[in-house]
Amino acid sequence: MAKKSIKGTKTEQNIVNAYMDETQSYARYTYYAQQADKEEYFPIGEVFRETADNELHHAKVFLKMLENDEVGCTSQVDAGFLGDTAANLVTAMKEEKVAGFEFYTAAAKTAADEGFPEIAEHFKSIAEVEKTHYDRFGKYLEQVKAGTVWKRDKPIKWRCLVCGYIHEGTTPPDKCPACDHPYQHYMALDM
Repeated sequence: MAKKSIKGTKTEQNIVNAYMDETQSYARYTYYAQQADKEEYFPIGEVFRETADNELHHAKVFLKMLENDEVGCTSQVDAGFLGDTAANLVTAMKEEKVAGFEFYTAAAKTAADEGFPEIAEHFKSIAEVEKTHYDRFGKYLEQVKAGTVWKRDKPIKWRCLVCGYIHEGTTPPDKCPACDHPYQHYMALDM
């Protein structure tokens, strides 16, 4: 039995827009990671890099759904705002919400209505990932604003991003006892 074509459907347009949005997110989060590193928010840089990698894989999922033809994109192009880490987290949250889980939830319904249940399932599943990204960015934004990226009320585990050393405490050590890198290279393992 031949696979139902998406040509000319709203689902096809949603897939193209999703592909373009995900590739933009990959680039944006790569730039945001570089900015976080410049500000010595190394754990946030790691999260931006991990999220960029997720977005790149999402883009590939959508690219593979297309049917080898040119399709115009009707999605908004990211204006390319680059700010400090706090501002970049705000922008990232907006993108994960609007171009992410809100759009993908609606696209899943459209795909289901048009008779593409597998595509609908992909949209729903990726919407869940985008919501996770949104939540994680929100937690880091709260910590940046409160000055608690490296502070907790109760002891937790902290991992050195350079050598992998694990420390337990309310803060990471000032200097890693294994590799001598400063505390900014520690990531809290409570998120």
